[in-house]
Amino acid sequence: MNVALVCDYSLNYMGGAQSVFLDEAELFRNAGERVLVVAPQSGGAPLHPALRSSTALIPTLGAIPGARLPVVLNSKSLRRRLRRLFREHRIDIVHIHSEFGLTAAAAAVAHELGIPVVHTVHTFYWSAPRLGPLDRVAGAVIRGVAGLVRGAKLRAEAEADTAVDAALRSVTLEASLNATRVISPSAHQGRALAAAGVKDAAVIANPARAGRTRKSVPLTTVDGPLCILWVGRVAPEKRLLEFLEAVERAGVAVGAGTIEVTVVGDGPLLADAKKAARTVAQRTGNRVRFTGRVDRNEVSRLMGKSHLVALTSHGFDNQPVVVVEAFDVARSVLYVDPRLEEGLAEAGILCSGPDVGGMATTLIELVREPSIVIHRSAQTVAASRRFAPENHLAQVRTVWASAVADAAVV
Repeated sequence: MNVALVCDYSLNYMGGAQSVFLDEAELFRNAGERVLVVAPQSGGAPLHPALRSSTALIPTLGAIPGARLPVVLNSKSLRRRLRRLFREHRIDIVHIHSEFGLTAAAAAVAHELGIPVVHTVHTFYWSAPRLGPLDRVAGAVIRGVAGLVRGAKLRAEAEADTAVDAALRSVTLEASLNATRVISPSAHQGRALAAAGVKDAAVIANPARAGRTRKSVPLTTVDGPLCILWVGRVAPEKRLLEFLEAVERAGVAVGAGTIEVTVVGDGPLLADAKKAARTVAQRTGNRVRFTGRVDRNEVSRLMGKSHLVALTSHGFDNQPVVVVEAFDVARSVLYVDPRLEEGLAEAGILCSGPDVGGMATTLIELVREPSIVIHRSAQTVAASRRFAPENHLAQVRTVWASAVADAAVV
């Protein structure tokens, strides 16, 4: 296949969507597919290996502050450039990984040229801060801005608890309804998309990185404190502050030197998190340290040095890449959202509840019964096969073939 992989997000920092996007580019190229990567231009960062050939970087109008989302308008000039690129590279499939201006333009050109569009949905669970009486106005503004960026008024109407979240989810729904085929990395998101009107979304878990060898083996013992790694954006939806409060409560119960937490990442709540960490140290004698943002290789190294990885979001994540990365180094994942199934049902550790009390109760249990952590670490070996790159490749190729067949009928 000649495949155009298109993404709206900046590739000079690694969020979950970007990680999967670049992993796929590398996986597909290594398997013999001819891949054209189309993404926003981002200065100042070295090119990822997946970007060193057949890459088109699109100029932006800047980025939305705080969201790190490059602004690219679905304009006539952009569509003209994409039309030329798709013809030059004889593109058979346009595979998009987001739903804003650049991917909307790519989908429009693909439909014009009779090329099928596959859309991998990385989140249908947009969650914005609560705005109270301004919610309806803000929701209307988001719908208007999204229509401007995407080049057409939003027609889709997704449901959510707030007008802002409904507007954001409507953007994702619009792109999904406009695609020939849709991929959801998780079963629970697939069900949500189906309920919103998306037909036959294929559930294909995010892949592990191709060509990597396992650097860690399952745990056989837990010596010293229970070492937990937390990885993510330090933002409300990731619930780090709640987790640190749970660490404090657990530490009061089990004593000093029993729990050690390392936090990887940054974000708007970093100062609050560091304040909470000081409280943990003062009240329990246990340590919380912060590394800031690090590259993916360092994340893997830190996971291998830990006993457990914490995933504390609830009702927000689709199929987190952190699960794939943790299982790749044979570490289990402590999680709070029972909807997250892929791999976690077999090898994760579900907290007794998603709130602070539930997390604290489970942490106390794990400190007192570390055999649970050891057993679940061993379970990751079998559970990680779900994320094998070759399985991901075979399933995506099946979706591409189906999309091509649909386009041929039309």
